[in-house]
Amino acid sequence: MVAPLYNSAEIPVKKPEQAHSGLWFDRFFNLYNTAWDLEDTAKAEWIKSMAGTVGQLEQLESFIKRQYRLVKHLQGSSQRYETDWHFVTGMGNSHPVENGFSWHPTLGVPYLAGSAVKGLVRAWVELNDDNLLLEPEKKARLKSWFGTEDKTVIAEQTGDFIFFDAIPEQRPSLIADIMTPHMGKWYSDGGENRALKAEALPADWHEPIPVTFLAVKHAQFIFSIAPRKAQQAEQLPAVFEALKQALEWLGAGAKTAAGYGYMERKGDFSGGMDAVLDKESMSEQQLEIAALTNAFKQNKTNNIKETVGGRLYTHLNTLIKKAKDDATEPVWSEQDKKALRTLGTELLKFVGVKNKKIKEVLDGLPQED
Repeated sequence: MVAPLYNSAEIPVKKPEQAHSGLWFDRFFNLYNTAWDLEDTAKAEWIKSMAGTVGQLEQLESFIKRQYRLVKHLQGSSQRYETDWHFVTGMGNSHPVENGFSWHPTLGVPYLAGSAVKGLVRAWVELNDDNLLLEPEKKARLKSWFGTEDKTVIAEQTGDFIFFDAIPEQRPSLIADIMTPHMGKWYSDGGENRALKAEALPADWHEPIPVTFLAVKHAQFIFSIAPRKAQQAEQLPAVFEALKQALEWLGAGAKTAAGYGYMERKGDFSGGMDAVLDKESMSEQQLEIAALTNAFKQNKTNNIKETVGGRLYTHLNTLIKKAKDDATEPVWSEQDKKALRTLGTELLKFVGVKNKKIKEVLDGLPQED
């Protein structure tokens, strides 16, 4: 039992804007009346108060980048999956509203624990729905990937793969969803009472009782898996194929029988993240060279003619002046100056500058080895 707070404690009535949504949901339920009972509408009111966008974008992005670097270092891979419809996880967690929810402990967003991802992949391998494995092969895969053929037996070894928590890529939106059970008394009392009363019979005359619960309306999740040893990386595509099939056909989280938790792979995540991390690691000069390079490539692709004195020509000359000025801060490195000379040569030829003039413009910038 949770001890009541001191009277002097100042507890806000509504969740503070920057508060951890999971902490607020799990620890600050404040709708008991003075007799420590719940009014009929209290549970639904609490769930509805949690609806909306949760989490902090900067924290999410920082976490995903750190995890991606770790997974890549381990020679693993990350993939993006998008929910087909609603998604809910952690309904069995203890809570005064009866239907709990799983929150990431530091990010305050719904997530799928790595253990749940592992269990989902294992369930697909056990089903062997692709019919590609003979029984001995399936047992060997179960022991290799998960450490044991039989999940009811304590594993004698670790599995060959590390399953990371699946995290939403963007701030997810939560909704107050509703289920309408008709035979609650049958499920709660039917197994104990042989002489059933009318209200406990599994019949169709019972009125539905709306029960509100928290669900993810729509989200894209990043799933990451890495091998424990480098030589096991060759099996990684097969592991991700099992994950893909499991998310499409079994679903993740709770209420999958009602259509919740099914996901499809969406786009390329690794390529986009590599580009982001590469950009973050660039110096100011490298970013400027990259911007001019991209603009130049677009002009060439779209057959847009550039002229002497034009936008790209002017931008190039500005960078050349910066590179030649030893007083410029931050100082240009030799490698950046070489890259600028290579780009400048190509761009100046494109606009029709003669070779002699090109040498004059780029004089002072070192050439590539």
